Amino acid sequence: MSNAAGAKATREEEIAFLAVEQVLGVDIKLADAGGGDKMPDGSWIYPDGQERHGIVEVTSPPAASLMVRWARAKKAGLPQTESGSIPLRLNELAQVCDEMLAADWARENIHKLLAQPADERHLFLFGRRYEEEHYFFRLSDLDEDGKTEPVKDLVLPQGISDVWFRGRARLDRDQPVSTVELGLARFHAESGWHRYVVRIEDRHLPTPNRRITDDRVPVGWRRPKDRSTRPADD
Repeated sequence: MSNAAGAKATREEEIAFLAVEQVLGVDIKLADAGGGDKMPDGSWIYPDGQERHGIVEVTSPPAASLMVRWARAKKAGLPQTESGSIPLRLNELAQVCDEMLAADWARENIHKLLAQPADERHLFLFGRRYEEEHYFFRLSDLDEDGKTEPVKDLVLPQGISDVWFRGRARLDRDQPVSTVELGLARFHAESGWHRYVVRIEDRHLPTPNRRITDDRVPVGWRRPKDRSTRPADD
């Protein structure tokens, strides 16, 4: 898994990579260069001397029509928003997750991970639609009593070690305005559910999709990590 120097992750990928790096203490390299070559998005070796290899695929449920609407809203100078009501499905969060993982789009990404040799295979999910985000937020948000909503264990496909759900992003009031606190829920095949809060600086992220929103920071302000790897014979 190697890319030419200078290959770039997408904004969604970079958010996922930074979050996973903070939690696992690893250094993720870009594995597919965004070329759609059926390789996972990221790859790493644990720094424990045991040469344990992990890979991750970053994806979301399909939202092509929503992205088109957002692009049209930007062009017309209108707010890019989405609203509506969805079924609460209280006490069914595990069932909601299982249904997502059984959908065709998820199975395609799972098969991509299973096709590659690795000691750990991680699927990192984020939602573009309100209904997806709503369920993902509930997996990691705290209620008024400071507890997370109870959720049963998932049954992951054989060979998949972890599934991550990107939760709510909030401004970190104790840090510069460009820093956000991101909630995460992670299900590990052996140890079950884990919840985390990570901090990500917007300066470390790539420019947002220009079709959806304008970047309001000065040119050259962003400094995303170089995740490219060089071929072995370089």
